Amino acid sequence: AVIGASFLLSSVYVFSSSSNSLFFTVLYFAGVCVALGLLIKLTIRFISEGKFSSGIYSDQDQEGFVASSWNVSLVGKEGIVVTDLKPGGHILVDGKRYAAISQTGYITKGEIVFIIGGEGDSLSVKKQL
Repeated sequence: AVIGASFLLSSVYVFSSSSNSLFFTVLYFAGVCVALGLLIKLTIRFISEGKFSSGIYSDQDQEGFVASSWNVSLVGKEGIVVTDLKPGGHILVDGKRYAAISQTGYITKGEIVFIIGGEGDSLSVKKQL
């Protein structure tokens, strides 16, 4: 697209430098703009109607797809903060490292936290009192 745009701009420059008429230069520039607009409109229509071999939209059903999830069985367990939670960081639970987000603000490395839930691929934790 960048190369094509630079060629179009170059063609307008070359035409204007070789033509002595301002009228024909403006007419040429207008023609290039109209042709470019029609090309963009046609391309968008073909893509949205799926006339190319593979459109920009997925043909497969996405029902039941989950992008990421957290381990529900960890709710109620304790973990040790491996990296400072500011509020995000990592904790260690049963020897495994998990991404976590603090619900009680900044928690320093080494403190014990309590898992209260999760969202996405991160566990929600609060400081153990």
